[in-house]
Amino acid sequence: MNSLYNNSKGNIKNLLRQTAALIISALMVTAFAFSASAERNTLPASGNSAYDMRTSKRTTSTTASQNGSTTFSTTSTTSSETSTTTTTRPKVGEVNENDVEDAVQTATELNEDGTPKITAGSAVIMDCDTGMVLYGVNENQKRPMASTTKIMTCILALESGDIGRTVTVTEDCMQLLDGTQIGLKPGYKITMHDLCVAMMMYSGNDAANTAAVAVSGSISAFVSLMNEKATQLGMLNTHFDTPSGLDQFSDGAHYSTAYDMALLGRYAMQNSDFRAIVGFKARNIYYDEFPMPKGRMLVTHNYLLEGQQYGYEGCDGIKTGVTNLAGQCLVSHVTSKEGLHLVCVTLNNLNRWNDHKTLYNYAKSLYEQVNVDPDVSSFDSTIVGGNRKRVHVECRPAATFNVLKTQTKDVVREVVCDEFIYAPVCKGDVVGHLRYSVNGIVLADYPITATEDIRSVTNGWFTDYIKAIEERSRK
Repeated sequence: MNSLYNNSKGNIKNLLRQTAALIISALMVTAFAFSASAERNTLPASGNSAYDMRTSKRTTSTTASQNGSTTFSTTSTTSSETSTTTTTRPKVGEVNENDVEDAVQTATELNEDGTPKITAGSAVIMDCDTGMVLYGVNENQKRPMASTTKIMTCILALESGDIGRTVTVTEDCMQLLDGTQIGLKPGYKITMHDLCVAMMMYSGNDAANTAAVAVSGSISAFVSLMNEKATQLGMLNTHFDTPSGLDQFSDGAHYSTAYDMALLGRYAMQNSDFRAIVGFKARNIYYDEFPMPKGRMLVTHNYLLEGQQYGYEGCDGIKTGVTNLAGQCLVSHVTSKEGLHLVCVTLNNLNRWNDHKTLYNYAKSLYEQVNVDPDVSSFDSTIVGGNRKRVHVECRPAATFNVLKTQTKDVVREVVCDEFIYAPVCKGDVVGHLRYSVNGIVLADYPITATEDIRSVTNGWFTDYIKAIEERSRK
């Protein structure tokens, strides 16, 4: 009887041990699953930006060393804890830009002085016509700029020659690749135009590399070309290290500033091909896996374009960007109905769409429209060496132009026209200008044009003789 009792007691103990082990295992599996789910639902690391979605508190701190490398320190504050993390290297594996979800976009408040209270680590808004900075926050601070880098890659590709030419993908194009790609492989063929579309609309890193190799023969040679162009444009605090903007391979050598990127955006938007590409909302491209007639449809993720999810009136470009180190970046451009041309840049920013809207609204509020004087509508000018002694010219300016409210009293108006006009003259030839300026900066420039043809009666020799005499007198 005692033996039976002992055996039964031992079986109960074994059963209890097994049950406890199963419960512990189940708890461990549940905890692991919860941890993995939390990691998947966390926004990508954003460089020097800390943003707590529960409290919407955000603080930033940046220090740049003399050699160009940058250390980013982030602090996130919640209701119950404060943690500090210092990051000098990005995480392994870059995010795919097409999978990035923006933080909840909230209306940006204004500071007490009426200036924008934005959340970006660095920001600037610039008047493209004058180059004047209208507002900036840390605009000269060096930071990684992610795929906004591709603005430079694209403009150099467009300036390199026939954009309709076919490019063959090589092994060299597959170097230093991560993040967003369109799936190019060695041997594939694609036009330079479609490479530019793929890098600007879809942010394809493989497309950027392929364009770089096609232009310069190698990625390193193209990077040298990028830095030469940056110097020409006055981007004095910029250094490019990749055509794509991937900074995980750069050891801090890939950086720019909000101001420098505004200079680049201002320059690039003067190119008609570039302006068309960055304005596309959807576009088909064609390469080996996606031949005619269907191709592959790309949809822009610049949601600030007019008509898009966070669209702003008049927004017609330019480029988004995000890496683990740079955070979310945006360079945009607006052509307003008032005739303003503005470029805005934010680096390391989770509220980028609304921050850009706020900056544009603020910038536009700084201007007022001034009427153009109507007394230069038409007049006659003297002709030298023509079959007639006078030519009728005219100026048809816009009714108004934009001036900063603080500068309306300083506007200078001048008519620039040679005392003599040399024949021959064709109808529509520009023979002078009506200009409005402030402190030497031209705000508005309207051409003065001939309204008729004037034939030369000297076969050009008399005109050349007079011009030579004038040239000699100037020396």
